[in-house]
Amino acid sequence: MRLDTLKHLARVAGSIADDRKVIVFGSSSLLPTFPELGDDHDGPLAKTFDADFIIEPWSEEIGVLLDETLGEDEPFHTHFGYYADIIRPIAFEQFPKGWEERLVPLPGVERVSCLEPHDMAAAKCQAGRPKDIELMALLISTGRLDPAIVKERLYEVAMREAMIVRSHNTLKEAVDLASREGETE
Repeated sequence: MRLDTLKHLARVAGSIADDRKVIVFGSSSLLPTFPELGDDHDGPLAKTFDADFIIEPWSEEIGVLLDETLGEDEPFHTHFGYYADIIRPIAFEQFPKGWEERLVPLPGVERVSCLEPHDMAAAKCQAGRPKDIELMALLISTGRLDPAIVKERLYEVAMREAMIVRSHNTLKEAVDLASREGETE
């Protein structure tokens, strides 16, 4: 996904969501800070075709309307080739305390903000998928992400003990992978 693609998707979502805010999280939330990640040829987000959106305040009716309009396999997706995953606000529980104050505005799109990269990484550590580890390793190895800040942010998320261990292990995997990538260059 490119920054202009995210902006297009967010503008449409914003127009449907009326006066509500739209929060972008997940990998696409990196684009306002690092637009080069969506470059057509070699950017790691070039093959990302979705963006995760939460509307605030939540409305079930608007959420369903957004999903039926912008969701996967809906007409918007079929026509443009990208789509929105509309997520309920329970996802906020995965974000570190203070995330609201660190939101990054999506340039040129009113009422749409993106998760700050370290906050996004803290959420990715909880997911722990291989693609998340690879993305974080790339961000760490290129100096775009400071693992010490991600670790601090992880301590700001209310988690059960098993998830604390898992998320910190995921961060360690990303740091280790970033180190190995650095050695091969």
